[in-house]
Amino acid sequence: MGRNQRRRAARTNHVRKQPRDAFKAAVPKVAVPLSDNVRELETLAPAFICWYVQRPFSTDVEEVLASLKLFFRFYPEAGESRSITALDPAEVAARLVSLIINTAHAGLVATYSLMQFLKFLQDSGRWCGNPESYRAVCGILTDIICLDVRSTPSGAETAAGVTASPAN
Repeated sequence: MGRNQRRRAARTNHVRKQPRDAFKAAVPKVAVPLSDNVRELETLAPAFICWYVQRPFSTDVEEVLASLKLFFRFYPEAGESRSITALDPAEVAARLVSLIINTAHAGLVATYSLMQFLKFLQDSGRWCGNPESYRAVCGILTDIICLDVRSTPSGAETAAGVTASPAN
């Protein structure tokens, strides 16, 4: 074996095959387990879809369901178990505020989706909470929907309450 052949053989033996993107190869893919609330939403989804398509809503039902799944992954706090048919007003407000702080658009879409979901629960007789909590959650959602979302000069989204000027 000649000198050049030995060098080529040595190079091929010592070269490790590198993945195309070292970061992607280093980060293991982890499947986020579905929460009990997301599973409960999936069982209610067929009835919700039938209810939703019978009404003149402009948002696609798939987008509404995706937004609800996102919200119910984080509702309630980790380790707690609550049914999605009896929402806790304080917990709903905390989760939505957290979502809006991170991304205003996703927070507002989740708020709209929750409003439609609450109407569905009420219309179908599936609301399991008391009437006071239903009114409180609806009030929170209405207040959030009435937020004025504006873009700052730097491009970041901010949310400010809409204030009504007194009529003269």
